[in-house]
Amino acid sequence: MAEEEEEQKPERRDENRVQMTSQDIVRLIIAAPVIFTWLFLGSRIIISATNSEAVLNNIEPLLTVLSILTIPCVGILQSLFSNGGDKK
Repeated sequence: MAEEEEEQKPERRDENRVQMTSQDIVRLIIAAPVIFTWLFLGSRIIISATNSEAVLNNIEPLLTVLSILTIPCVGILQSLFSNGGDKK
């Protein structure tokens, strides 16, 4: 009887299972602080510019730093969201 119940249970599919390699974990450890700094800096610039006229008048250096930090962030996010069609 127990054998019949085991045979009737549907098999679990591991097709949708995600496995992280050590390389993925290292990328995540490096990427998280960079992305969080980029988001914090962007939000801080917006908040400061809306509250202070002096910041709004001298916003060019802040936007330059934000644009320089955008370059690695775009690369990191692109690698995170790529579908990895060539990987199996």
